[in-house]
Amino acid sequence: MLEFLTPLGWLVACAAVIPAAAAVLRGRRDDRVRTLLRLPAPGRRARAGGAAAAAVAIGLLAAAAARPAIRTAPTGHVRTDAQIFFVLDTSRSMLAQRQNGEIRFDRAISAAEYLETALSDFPAGIASLTDRPLPHLFPTADRVVFSAVLHRSIGIERPPPEAGSTLLGRATSFASLGQLATASYFPSRIRHRLVILLTDGESGRFDAGGVATTLADEHVGLLVIRFWNQEERVYSDGKPEAYRPDPQSLPSLRALTDRELGLYAESALPAAERRARRWLADGPAVTAGRPHRIELSSYVALAAAIPLALLLRRRDP
Repeated sequence: MLEFLTPLGWLVACAAVIPAAAAVLRGRRDDRVRTLLRLPAPGRRARAGGAAAAAVAIGLLAAAAARPAIRTAPTGHVRTDAQIFFVLDTSRSMLAQRQNGEIRFDRAISAAEYLETALSDFPAGIASLTDRPLPHLFPTADRVVFSAVLHRSIGIERPPPEAGSTLLGRATSFASLGQLATASYFPSRIRHRLVILLTDGESGRFDAGGVATTLADEHVGLLVIRFWNQEERVYSDGKPEAYRPDPQSLPSLRALTDRELGLYAESALPAAERRARRWLADGPAVTAGRPHRIELSSYVALAAAIPLALLLRRRDP
């Protein structure tokens, strides 16, 4: 939709009255001089072309002063009965990496961004997890806010675990994941509640069946993305720490994960997105998103240079 941000700018066109009147007076004077000197008058086409160029230039400059802009209406749709919480493991073991490779945490951030974009029709929030979950952003449809919180507010051991760090780098406890169902992370009106846990899967001892039951009782689905490799280490000043990846963590993680949603490797994000969308199913949605405005004043002012250039090149015979 075209709109003018400063409509009074059109009054600039009124300033054209002065040069237009001066041009008329000059034209009459020139006609008298030509008559006395018996010189031929310029053709009608030349006069009409000059007048048209002047009118167009003045009109464009007036339009530029009125600041024309195009505003696009929001076109996205957001579900009103479903929400997602991205829960990122921020324990020290998420610093593990292959030599000169990307750390688990950075890969998890990229995966969260990918999945949020793919599932952008669902409000999404962010929480961190060490030995307890902590909400950083409750579900929103504003992708700019989501990205800002994801990249600026989430970090390893921010906040640190209550039990403190260990030499082995493991401070995660999945025992507290039940709080995502019982601590008002999701409004009661939301029927479809999905938690996407991005983790290396390494946790202290916990009752996987009990946590899974707590989540299921509150209709919270748990989908897990695992970032783990046997060869990864945590490095300090280029030297590996005492941490070693725990291959025994996988069975408990599988027992915890919702069977309908599943456990995925970081290389299977498209499959995880499809399963999440299928689980969330269809439901009511509303139009959402911010209208976008594109100002055109600079382009219109630049366009006025064309008829002005024609006027400057014009010569009376």
